[in-house]
Amino acid sequence: MGWQEDALTNADAVVNLVGGYTNQREMAAERIVRESLRVNPTVLQITVSPRDDQLKLIAPLTHQPTVLPRLKLCEDYVRENCANFECMRLEANRIEQECERIKTAIYDRLK
Repeated sequence: MGWQEDALTNADAVVNLVGGYTNQREMAAERIVRESLRVNPTVLQITVSPRDDQLKLIAPLTHQPTVLPRLKLCEDYVRENCANFECMRLEANRIEQECERIKTAIYDRLK
């Protein structure tokens, strides 16, 4: 309770690293966007997901047919509702380089 105001009021960017590939990912993405729009509508939304070719390494084979559509649904939700956003697909096993990409995207967009 109250995390929205504490975390979002003065935020310049929100980096959504919501994990998991269940419907909870969709619900969390929607809630983050909805609360961001309510509290700080101009905040930069960065949505991070694995690259398509990385999904086989991350998601069990039985879940793979649902994962890609779910990731796309989350990205579409951000695109349709946020004026200031970046949807990024990153390589899972290159953490330092991909964190640099996120940081660069934030700095470039907030200039």
